[in-house]
Amino acid sequence: PRLRADVKSALRRVSIAIRPYDAGHDAEAFRACVVEHQDFHRALEPSWPEGKAIIDDYVAYLEMQCATHDGRVLVAEAGGEIVGFVCVVASTRGDSPDDPGAYAWVHDIFVRPEHRRRGVGTALMAEVEIFVRARGARELRLGVLDRNENARALYRGLGFRDYARVLTKPL
Repeated sequence: PRLRADVKSALRRVSIAIRPYDAGHDAEAFRACVVEHQDFHRALEPSWPEGKAIIDDYVAYLEMQCATHDGRVLVAEAGGEIVGFVCVVASTRGDSPDDPGAYAWVHDIFVRPEHRRRGVGTALMAEVEIFVRARGARELRLGVLDRNENARALYRGLGFRDYARVLTKPL
């Protein structure tokens, strides 16, 4: 599949490659990214657990989601180093009868802070769209912490709109 010209330009600018995750080669770097991703979110939302406390269970969860919902983990590589990843499933459903349609779901996307604002997230999301469209998905959803303003701006710039908002109140 062909990438849009702006995504190709972003890839050239940062010299990154987006490719499928290879557990035999990428496991250690991927796990480090997942821990860093979780800890980044924990800084925004302190109720989240530390990355190292859940890494085994969370990686197993992502693997199970990919296996049962036609998913894939893609990594962004620059200079031989994993600088980001995304986990997407091509087909899932909500559990409520008032939202019965199937949709693709981005479980996680993360770009290491030193590689942000260089087109890596945009390139990862472009590959996500190629992957899920090839599998017949007609809608792509993701969740984002409300306090993660930079990520929300990225997603809006990629054509996402607010769909639902979850409010929380500590008790």
